Amino acid sequence: MAGSMVRGNVALAVGLAGLAAVAAVGRGGLAGAQERGVVADTRGVTCETVMVPMRDGVRLATDVYRPAAPGRYPVIMLRTPYGLRLGQGCFAPGLSAGMAFWAEHGYVAVSQDARGTFRSEGEFRPIFQERDDGYDAVEWAAARPWSNGRVAMTGGSYMGVTQWQAALGAPPHLVAIAPNQTATDYHDHWTYVNGVFDLWFGQSWPLAFFAPDALRRARLAAGASAEEARRAAESFLAEGERLIASEWIGQVPLAELADFRTLAPYYYEWLEHPDYDGYWASVDVEAQWDRVVVPALVTGAWGDLFHIGSVRAFEGLRTDGGSAAARAGTMLVMTGGGGHGREGALSFGAAGQMDLRALQLRFYDHHVKGIDNGIDRDPRVQLFVQVPPDSGQQGSGFWVTGDAFPLAGTETVRFNLGSGGRANTRWGDGVLDRTAPPHGPDDTFVYDPRDPVPALGGGLCCLTLGFYFRSGAQDQSTVELRDDVLVYTSAPLAEDLAVIGPVTVKFWATSSARDTDFTVKLVDVHPDGFAQNVLNRVVRARFRHGSKSPPSLIEPGRAYEYEVELGYAANVFRARHRVRLDLSSSEFPHLARNHNTGGNPATDERFEMARQAVHHDASRPSYVELAVVPGLRIASR
Repeated sequence: MAGSMVRGNVALAVGLAGLAAVAAVGRGGLAGAQERGVVADTRGVTCETVMVPMRDGVRLATDVYRPAAPGRYPVIMLRTPYGLRLGQGCFAPGLSAGMAFWAEHGYVAVSQDARGTFRSEGEFRPIFQERDDGYDAVEWAAARPWSNGRVAMTGGSYMGVTQWQAALGAPPHLVAIAPNQTATDYHDHWTYVNGVFDLWFGQSWPLAFFAPDALRRARLAAGASAEEARRAAESFLAEGERLIASEWIGQVPLAELADFRTLAPYYYEWLEHPDYDGYWASVDVEAQWDRVVVPALVTGAWGDLFHIGSVRAFEGLRTDGGSAAARAGTMLVMTGGGGHGREGALSFGAAGQMDLRALQLRFYDHHVKGIDNGIDRDPRVQLFVQVPPDSGQQGSGFWVTGDAFPLAGTETVRFNLGSGGRANTRWGDGVLDRTAPPHGPDDTFVYDPRDPVPALGGGLCCLTLGFYFRSGAQDQSTVELRDDVLVYTSAPLAEDLAVIGPVTVKFWATSSARDTDFTVKLVDVHPDGFAQNVLNRVVRARFRHGSKSPPSLIEPGRAYEYEVELGYAANVFRARHRVRLDLSSSEFPHLARNHNTGGNPATDERFEMARQAVHHDASRPSYVELAVVPGLRIASR
């Protein structure tokens, strides 16, 4: 998938504007790219498109950018499935145009269309094809007469997937990677979220990029002109954008959605594998850190839907990487903003951004060219900490550094849940308290999958249909008026609370259903009443022991303890702000609804209502734990 890179990188804007790329790039097709031969720009960089054979004979379209001066150079490689929408082809606007930067700085830049996309041959099977193809592409580049045999990889989102998967294959000539805003567990942090199908992503990602491309390719293969094929792709996307909001997301059962059968058949593969099984384990980077032997410059954004993957990549490779170079050389940089989903209703300004391409150049120069430029002595962790405003929409922030994450000196601060038995809505009596133990009678609500809680804010991808729901930081006050949302709020804070690290919620709950969901949202309530979502996540009851554990249905009426790792934050809850926890059972259409029947989520046609109870007493304590860095000097208002 594609997102928005920060200042200094090539823009990878996702959404309706991408149709311009379809029109501009789609006309040429594969033949047009091949016929161009070697072309040069005003800086002397040359580019030619070649067809590179993989081990099975399938050929992938590859743009090779070379410096003006002849010689052997190290290689920086980008492998992407987004050629149609985001611009592939020598010096085409978009992805390819940015590759000339590396050729200007002493590298050969190689930009390759992934198998089954845009100009490349073969059939697209996302994620699963990238280990072998990545290995073959790296080794092909290393053996060219213009290469000195040292290859690095670059790119964000799915182009980060192509890096991690290639690194698992350990091609001998790969020496460094720089994955940006991407995941490392494609079950729990890509297609599913703690066992719940990421419905909006699962449908909008293929719709935004791959199904139109597949249709265009099929029309060309059937003898249509390039213009006819382009128009068919445009029409499919336009109609899909209408249907996803009006029909697709409401499809029951999920597996009976017909529109992807021929154009994106992997959608149905995902639905056939709701559990973590061998299908997912084969591509799970987090289970195979020892296979990665190269250092990684891992970059991400706190609001991004893949921020968990960014942090876990750093932690996993630093601890369990397969070589001393991988463990010592890996770095983590987390910027402000919302990543793929963008900032939303709040902005934290330019201070939260970084010229990532300049940082990547230092990283490559050191690890690929062997230049002593000091990056090996830089802090391994560089984090932007967001400081929300007291009022209005303009926040601020500051950078902190260290050599580990969480940062040295981090403490755990616990807020206990309590109420008088009526925590429903933000006007209820639910409280968070640092001093009082969990207390009060149960809080109850009814979850009706026919009337789910609407999604609002958070990390999202891939279509930005603003008329339906919004991403990033948004005001939760309206959602918190629903009776099926339990709201627990602290007293105004007496001093700043710098939450930098993992946030975990543990709670006890009972349901009348054999299976159900519980959604949890950490909220920063500003003095002016703006209720800013900081983190949100879900747990499916059958996966209460963890998304990688075998599923187990619950017994109706029995209390179970649930643990939800909300993710990682870098947010200062300022003095006079309040900490809030929202707890419910749905976040639609971001997440697929639990039907409460205990049946197969992909084929279940029935809906049942579930009566939910959340407990917070001495024998069943419920609380949220925040990673807090004490003593940080925060600029005054």
